[in-house]
Amino acid sequence: MIMLKTLGRVLAVAALLVAGGVQAAEPVHLKVGIRGGIGEDLWAVAAKVGERYGLKIEPVVFGGTLSPNEALNTGEINANAFQHVPFFRDQIKQRGYKLAVVGNTYLSPVAFYSKKYKSLKELPAGAKVGVPDDPSNESRALIILRDEGLITLRDGLDTYNEIVGLKDIKSNPRKLEIVEAKSVVLARAYQDLDAAAVISSFGSQVGLNAARDGIAQERFERNPNVNIIVVREQDKNAPWVQPLVKSFQSPEVRSYIETHLKGVLIPVF
Repeated sequence: MIMLKTLGRVLAVAALLVAGGVQAAEPVHLKVGIRGGIGEDLWAVAAKVGERYGLKIEPVVFGGTLSPNEALNTGEINANAFQHVPFFRDQIKQRGYKLAVVGNTYLSPVAFYSKKYKSLKELPAGAKVGVPDDPSNESRALIILRDEGLITLRDGLDTYNEIVGLKDIKSNPRKLEIVEAKSVVLARAYQDLDAAAVISSFGSQVGLNAARDGIAQERFERNPNVNIIVVREQDKNAPWVQPLVKSFQSPEVRSYIETHLKGVLIPVF
């Protein structure tokens, strides 16, 4: 009888609170700019986790030349998660965006692929080698070529902090013909070249796995090319930022990467 009376009082108080307009807080709606493919899968998992933190995460897919950084800088979205650190630094330098890094996500390694050769060392003189045409990922490809002994780069380069370009090639003893192209093109047409460097997030869209199919892969030690979560500088201390980061840096997202994307992405959280 006492328990029933207590329950009755609780229900009565709850009814009064609802009648008085006191309700559970609405979830915080956040738009996160991403690229399609892998990004969609990962952020679908993160969005489910985010519900526990009172967030309604809406992934917004950007394609083509549309820039998630431009959209973030103008306030069209609340955050983005599509780029690695060197690309972000270059964007800030070139465009002056007022953006801040708030968390790491994963490493999407660059690897070389070939239908004709089993290693870069087998490439003959004059071989056509594809590299991404954006500065930060071209840099990654050239560093692999250096590490594999096919080219040398100019003295004094700090490849951890500096972007490497074709102008920085000091010697090319095999006279490789280096072909610059969009990453999406290289992923779909690498077999038309003797070898081509492809970012894993693009390669996975055509069934390529860096660990399984690559003939050479970038080193992971002191690799600066970690993908990141970015917000506007004015929002970096907002109360929703850390819950957003935790939603991605969760056991569920890690498990998804390790189960479905092994050899394609490497979690760095």
